Amino acid sequence: MKKMFSLGQAVKDIRRQNFSNSYFLYGNDIFMQDFFIKELKKIKKQSKTYLYYLGYDNQENIFNELSNLSLFESEKIIIIKNINRFTSQAKKDLLDYMSKKNSNSLLILVKNNFDSRSKFIDSIKNHSTSIDVRTPFEDKMEEWIKYFLKREEINVDNISIKDYINAYGSSISNVMNYIRIDFLSGIKTSNQIIRNYHIWHLQDSIGEKDINKSVIIFQSLLLNGNSINLILIYLFNFYKYMYNTFYNKKSNFKTFSINKIIQFRMNGYLKKYSKKEIENIFLKLKELDFLLKNSTLNINNAAICMLSNICVGYYER
Repeated sequence: MKKMFSLGQAVKDIRRQNFSNSYFLYGNDIFMQDFFIKELKKIKKQSKTYLYYLGYDNQENIFNELSNLSLFESEKIIIIKNINRFTSQAKKDLLDYMSKKNSNSLLILVKNNFDSRSKFIDSIKNHSTSIDVRTPFEDKMEEWIKYFLKREEINVDNISIKDYINAYGSSISNVMNYIRIDFLSGIKTSNQIIRNYHIWHLQDSIGEKDINKSVIIFQSLLLNGNSINLILIYLFNFYKYMYNTFYNKKSNFKTFSINKIIQFRMNGYLKKYSKKEIENIFLKLKELDFLLKNSTLNINNAAICMLSNICVGYYER
């Protein structure tokens, strides 16, 4: 399978006039998707752009436009979103079209759900230049935000950029929109945390024993509909994976709750924990699980106390 390019790599290529017949934008950050499309249209100034949303636009119209060739028409840029809504036959027709190089049109396919897996998606990757347009991780997000601010001639200091990312970093769009609002109004928002985190973010912050970040992420997870039971399961599996790593044992449970980022950073987390400490954390997690299943009490505060105690090394005593 062909490799997936980063957005930065893909933009550098098109600026060097190194184009593909078709591009596959894979990931849910709308700002990153739009940035690539705008850069491409800026270079392909003579091209006419057609945008289709499957589910709203008829797929027959899309194929009519793809097959509509003219000796006198300039190159077309055809953008198709919601590609999972193609019928089975249309998927086959699309792949057949992509397998034949067509100099008259440039095709851009967009799929928001990066985690989706199918033979159709794999085939698209093999017939196109695939570009990762997921929301970048925090270190890369800071680089991108600085880049976009420079392009838009908006001056924001580094500390404020970090504050915006911590508060609104669910996507590049969120961060940029709040910065623009503040820049235009001249009034800085309170940066109330409204970011939608994933549970692996909590695993990462608790692995690093970052108490402030762990509490913020935990509260955000609850506000955005994650159950305390699910959070406890992910924390238990995180420490079980860590404990097994101490003994170089393979984990005997499915690692769906331990993604590749957490696995890659595990050796760094291990430096902050002892085996005795992890054993005591297991006991605390078991206690919270018992309370959750056998009591009507709200254990959210007890969970916050546990997170705080983990970060200050309480369970190592």
